[in-house]
Amino acid sequence: MSGFNLAATSKEEQDKVAVDLMASGVAYKERLAMPVVAELVAREQPEHLRAYLWARLEHYCKLSMQLPDKNAPEYARNEDDVKK
Repeated sequence: MSGFNLAATSKEEQDKVAVDLMASGVAYKERLAMPVVAELVAREQPEHLRAYLWARLEHYCKLSMQLPDKNAPEYARNEDDVKK
């Protein structure tokens, strides 16, 4: 992946990558029950990319069902590790 240069892609492709990243972030926050409003994120996107955002959000939400929820021990903070 280190040989992949986003700056060398078209502006449209760069916009799609940015929207995809936002969709994954929204799905992540929803999975961990963090405050996020997907509709507000969608409104911030250009009109022609909103359908793409919703499609990617649906994709990432389906993927997140396979991951641990917010109460999983993987996400528990160990106070000893935090102090280091």
